[in-house]
Amino acid sequence: MNRLSAFFKGRDTHLGLFYPEHYLLAVFPNLAQADRAKERLRHAGCVEEDVISVSGEEVVHFAQDRWLQDGLWRFLMRRLSRLLGTEEAYADKDLKAAKNGAAFIAVHCPTEKIKTRAWRLLETIHPVVARYYRFGGIEHLAGGN
Repeated sequence: MNRLSAFFKGRDTHLGLFYPEHYLLAVFPNLAQADRAKERLRHAGCVEEDVISVSGEEVVHFAQDRWLQDGLWRFLMRRLSRLLGTEEAYADKDLKAAKNGAAFIAVHCPTEKIKTRAWRLLETIHPVVARYYRFGGIEHLAGGN
């Protein structure tokens, strides 16, 4: 099990798609910037188990592990999502960024208040992309869809 699997604790999929509900995900150009963002969140009061920064390489390994575990249902759901331009299309873009050296931060935000506080801090650091996965849809906070 890699660090991302342990961090999400199995709460990162919905209907076979990557959909970490109640998580804010942000993409940074490199790991040093993602690590700085994590430290700022920690100094602002986020607890260690609610925030993680990872390299693009770790994201690629996480995706590969998921593909190995996927059955026919998940394969079909991913194909449908790509056709509709929804969750899996975002995951594809994130994976491409990861392969090009981008780094990621994930923050568990079970309430709107926590999400707003985390985003206000991350926004000042200017992530390339940021999304919040909520029940019923994805909130695009920064960058392209």
